[in-house]
Amino acid sequence: MRNKIRPMRLANVSAGAAARVRLALLLTAIVLVVEVVGGLWAHSLALLSDAGHIVTDLVVLGLSSFALAQVQRPASARRTFGYQRVGILVALVNALLLAAVVLGIVVEAIRRLQHPAAVQGGIMAAAAVVGLVISLVIARSLEPMRADLTVRSALMHIWGDAWAAGGIIVAGLLIAATGWLTIDPLLSLAIAALIAWSAWRVVAAAINILLESTPADLRTESVVAAVKRVPGVNDLHDLHIWSLGAQTRAMSAHLLIDDQRVTQAQDILAEVREVLAHEFEIEHTTIQFESLVCRPGDVFCVQPDGHPHLDDAHDRMTRRAAG
Repeated sequence: MRNKIRPMRLANVSAGAAARVRLALLLTAIVLVVEVVGGLWAHSLALLSDAGHIVTDLVVLGLSSFALAQVQRPASARRTFGYQRVGILVALVNALLLAAVVLGIVVEAIRRLQHPAAVQGGIMAAAAVVGLVISLVIARSLEPMRADLTVRSALMHIWGDAWAAGGIIVAGLLIAATGWLTIDPLLSLAIAALIAWSAWRVVAAAINILLESTPADLRTESVVAAVKRVPGVNDLHDLHIWSLGAQTRAMSAHLLIDDQRVTQAQDILAEVREVLAHEFEIEHTTIQFESLVCRPGDVFCVQPDGHPHLDDAHDRMTRRAAG
């Protein structure tokens, strides 16, 4: 039986994403200029708050572009898994930047609530319309690449900008129509809450990868059942499933099979890898065959005292060394 494992998709996704992120960087710079000018002209804290968020977007997109370039670098003797987790580290930095922006917005919004300032609602809404249109264009461009956590963290920033711009348009029209100035700092607090929620989602996803948790959309029992359906597999234990990066999954496990020739075992291995790749997108696998088992049905057995056959091998080596 020939192994038909699909090649990893990470490189293709990252290569396509890098060009789109660079375009997003340029368009975001245009939004920043429009919102800073509009915010100063209209004296709008909500617009300036969103401009502050957009400053972090520029940093985020720059870091994301760097991370996507790093992911393309090949593995080395020192970094045998390559640079796939550079993007995860960048996502964490992005979240920290967002937290700083949230704190700044909250402090200034409280000050504005205590001391309201005049705001020109028409200018505020017009500037926000430009920001909304460009943010939607950027989001539409990046959305197909959201499987990459680096892109997803940048996309969270962009969608936050879009929602904030929509709110600013409404607030600007309300101020122009009614003169209700309090809506400006209140909207700023709502924008801060939206940014904080986006940041938390990115942090949670990044931490799960760094802790080598099982991917959230993957059920361990389904993997076990699928592997045990492969002819020749009697049981499975010492199972570990984790993510190398935002898109690349890895698995290691011990499979209990009958005592047989290596060529027969190779056919079982090929079919197991086929199942893992096509049904669960697990394309980096380390499988160890055994004819002994620690305890039937104990999928996560690690045997801290060592496998019996390994202890026997140690005894044989010791006897040979002793002459």
